[in-house]
Amino acid sequence: REDTPETLEATARLIAAAPELLAALIAMENHFGGLTDNMMLNVDATSASKAVRAAIAKARGEAVPA
Repeated sequence: REDTPETLEATARLIAAAPELLAALIAMENHFGGLTDNMMLNVDATSASKAVRAAIAKARGEAVPA
């Protein structure tokens, strides 16, 4: 990985946005989380929900759910 000025700036922007991104993921999980247990959801929605749960766990320093 090369730390160019552009890469460093992009990393800094991502770190600055992290609290808002985490809050948005938590809000999505709170709103839509119960729907993922519904077998009527398509594979993409189920996969996205798992990715949201994994990102939240990782941000909290928790074990990433399987």
